[in-house]
Amino acid sequence: MPHSNVQKVWPEVVELTPEQQALAALRAEIDAIDDQILALFEQRLAVAATVGRAKDAPTGPHTKLRPDREQTVLSRMLSKCRPENAEAVEHLWREIVGWGLARQGRLQVQVWAPIEPTRAYDGARLRFGAAADIKMVRDPQKALAFAAEGHGVAVLAINTEDAWWMGLRREWSMLSVFDGYGGETPTSLAVGKIDPPALPKGRRVVVTAGGDAGDGGGARRWGLNTHHGWTIALTEAELTPGEAEGCVGAIG
Repeated sequence: MPHSNVQKVWPEVVELTPEQQALAALRAEIDAIDDQILALFEQRLAVAATVGRAKDAPTGPHTKLRPDREQTVLSRMLSKCRPENAEAVEHLWREIVGWGLARQGRLQVQVWAPIEPTRAYDGARLRFGAAADIKMVRDPQKALAFAAEGHGVAVLAINTEDAWWMGLRREWSMLSVFDGYGGETPTSLAVGKIDPPALPKGRRVVVTAGGDAGDGGGARRWGLNTHHGWTIALTEAELTPGEAEGCVGAIG
């Protein structure tokens, strides 16, 4: 019988070190957690799509945004998480909420910021998440007109000479400020056709004739910009949007 040159090749058995075994176990644990996260995330997306059909206010069509609800959800999560994880939790939940909102219709965001455009764009991206369709525009009035249609929102700089915000008391009175970006004294504001009861709890945004002396009631006030005798400011006073005090919205 001729001698066969075929040799069986057996896989070499490699013994893992204790460190490698521990790492493999941790990776398996992460995989199991990822599976749970995926299942819960997809479940949340399905529920969010159903919620969207119940959001239209009885007074007329508004954007699907509910800043008050988002504020409540985020505050609840931040109160439950460990302090060292707060920043990560905030970013994660912004994305989760953003993708849930996208199941109700992808949010369109127009950003106008001739000064520090990156700062305004990054603020919008953090607020609305990667699911939102965000683009820079050159005309604040066109962005306001877009927001007035109720299908999207505008993020507009206020640290400029263009006093677009004066229109919130006049031709754009159907719009409300609902967020601000740039720190304690924001340099840009988000506006949209928001159902008034859905505005966040926090400082009110006021547009008034005259200076920034306040209302005399002792409420703290932050001046944001002035133009030809008109002022836009933040106040801690409890004001109702659309009333005579010039309240045009609120930021958390």
